[in-house]
Amino acid sequence: MPTPDDATVKGLEGASLPARGLLSLWGYRIRDHASVPQIRLDLTNAGLTTVPDFAVGSLDNEVAIVPIADERDTVAGAGDGDDATEQDPTDDSEETVGAFPQAAMRVHDLPCAHRVASITPDEPLSAAMGRMAEHGYSQLPVIDTSGTLHGVVTWASIVHMHATGRTTCLASAISTEYETVNASAHLLPVLPAIRAHEFVLVRAADGQVSGIVTSADLAGEFGAMARPFFTLGEIERRLRRCLGRVYDEADVQKVHRRKTSVDEMMFGEYIRLLNDEERWDKLGWLLVDKDHFIGLLNRVKDVRNMVMHFNAPSLRPEQLDLLDSFVSMLRLYDPDYGASSTG
Repeated sequence: MPTPDDATVKGLEGASLPARGLLSLWGYRIRDHASVPQIRLDLTNAGLTTVPDFAVGSLDNEVAIVPIADERDTVAGAGDGDDATEQDPTDDSEETVGAFPQAAMRVHDLPCAHRVASITPDEPLSAAMGRMAEHGYSQLPVIDTSGTLHGVVTWASIVHMHATGRTTCLASAISTEYETVNASAHLLPVLPAIRAHEFVLVRAADGQVSGIVTSADLAGEFGAMARPFFTLGEIERRLRRCLGRVYDEADVQKVHRRKTSVDEMMFGEYIRLLNDEERWDKLGWLLVDKDHFIGLLNRVKDVRNMVMHFNAPSLRPEQLDLLDSFVSMLRLYDPDYGASSTG
């Protein structure tokens, strides 16, 4: 992805724009393990940051680009006054696992909304059928060279053409039984249309068809996105059960003085709780190396924060493998493992 030069980044000081607009300056569309660290690094190198943090919240939220010192002053000023709450130095900014991101998903968050195979009206029906068979498509938009949409050819429309005795040609097989949605539309309200037609066409801001979302696409995308959430949820549940069996209020308050049980703790606090020889020995995991386990837990924490804070995250295979192997290990030590099918 292209990175703006130093002068361009520095020139952003004082600007306000949607988080989506900030991403686009770097050539990115979503917040993930690549875009967020790169933008943060470039801003930091220029002595800048964003208020609020561009990595959380809706992509349509406005963020101000300010000098890092000004951002610290803003945070400090927010704590002034009689109603200010004392901050514990061990406080984490983490959210509880199981709380899904607050930003609603939009159609353009799906990769398939940015790619579409099509055929022109002057091509033969055999070309459309061959393309559909070759790539496993159930539908193929008919779009001319100017970008005008003429309809969609589907296997059902081809069968209907033959059943009604119409001339065997592309024009006779074109169907108008479809819906188009804007790329910026919220995804959830679009689901009934996808269920009814098995697909929707996606229009970009310039009015051109930019993609197609099918039922199969949704199954794949939601499966990929749901897997980390459910795995992280199981990791936290099992970890809390394991630690809650051993550590009492006194142990917890050595890590966070305003918390009384493991159930109130967050990932960074689990690490601090376990990163003590005496407390680790109390756990009784004789066959587990403390430093190795804490290293794995720290990596899981980083993946967890990525999943919870970014829109439409796409984890790398090694990150998914980390979550799978870590939860498998916890299943061996979870005192309730095997007693319930609910995990």
